Amino acid sequence: MPLQLFKLLLLLLLLLFKCLKAESPQCFHFTWIGPYENKTNIENESCDSRVGDFNEIPCEMPLVVTANDTVPDVKALWKNETLNRENYLCHMSPGLSCVKYSYIFKGGIQNVTYMCAKVNSSNGCYLQTHSTGMQVEACVCTSKLGLMPCNGSLSTQSQQVLGFAIALLSVFMIVK
Repeated sequence: MPLQLFKLLLLLLLLLFKCLKAESPQCFHFTWIGPYENKTNIENESCDSRVGDFNEIPCEMPLVVTANDTVPDVKALWKNETLNRENYLCHMSPGLSCVKYSYIFKGGIQNVTYMCAKVNSSNGCYLQTHSTGMQVEACVCTSKLGLMPCNGSLSTQSQQVLGFAIALLSVFMIVK
């Protein structure tokens, strides 16, 4: 009888832990590998095979491809109740931030990694342009409990354009 009581207590503790873990903010956690011709082969790919010796390039499993080779719609992923979203999320535990790390070449996004990471900067986006023309954008944010992970949001540049458009619209409405 004591063994059954121990098992029941252990099960209750595991359920409690799972509930507590769900009470932390979340970040998206995956790598969209960009345009990819042989989409059925993605299951045989790994971060090690994709990145190789370029250790400075972030990559997080699972690897994701999209049917039309466009950046994944994370809002649709967040709202999709039939998909096991937990495969694409990590818990933003103390000391971690949500990060969206994008490689951009000639205005086109080549790949994006979403992750939980320890960073030495505050919320915002940071852009670095290499001599090859490749741009690397890292956006850092802090998610809120119960809301969609923040690392699926617009980049700083997009937010600035949107903010400018809203300001112009407001001025137009006041003048009219």
